[in-house]
Amino acid sequence: MAQAGSENLAWGEVVGVAADVESVMADPRPVTFQLYQPMAQEPAARNEIAVRTVGVASATPLDSIRATITGLDSDLPIRQLQPADATIDRVVYQLAVLRDMLSSLALLGLGLASLGIYGVIARTMALRTNEFAIRLALGASIRDITRLVLTSGVKLALVGSVFGLLGAIAVSRVLAAVFSGMHFNSPLVLLGATLLLIVVGLIACWLPARRASQVNPNDALRAE
Repeated sequence: MAQAGSENLAWGEVVGVAADVESVMADPRPVTFQLYQPMAQEPAARNEIAVRTVGVASATPLDSIRATITGLDSDLPIRQLQPADATIDRVVYQLAVLRDMLSSLALLGLGLASLGIYGVIARTMALRTNEFAIRLALGASIRDITRLVLTSGVKLALVGSVFGLLGAIAVSRVLAAVFSGMHFNSPLVLLGATLLLIVVGLIACWLPARRASQVNPNDALRAE
């Protein structure tokens, strides 16, 4: 086998084929080929050694590994001797910070959206208090008023959810194109946020209708 990528070709014997290895990088660049060579044949200024442990915590054998390497060569510097989890956390630290920031902004936006939906719908339904009282005076039951209010609320919530989902999908695609190492298309997150806003809208409809059912119809008729 000839080693490509350099001016001088080097021939070697293939002794095995390794399985695909997933990179710890969140956005790894495509690798056309990867060749493993023994360090004795290809010495380098810096090398990384991975040690696999079975039955013990990954941080347990660190001291023994350091002692073994020091015993082989006391002048050999040992840097960043740490478990694989710590290495991965160090590599993806910036993406983790960005993830936490986006999550915080998403929760803040969801809270503001819930507060806004509740305020607008509750105010709209409160303005219809006299209407509900008049309907009760004309023979409508509390169940009829509740059904009327919830039906209206469901329509508003569904229309708003459709527009919200379309906007969320568009924004998630833009963010995914910019930060290809992060996933923004979680169906559970979109479904959970949508259901939460629908429930908030229904509560905002139901509470004014419940208060309207306690209004004296005679007082409402006099006000009209």
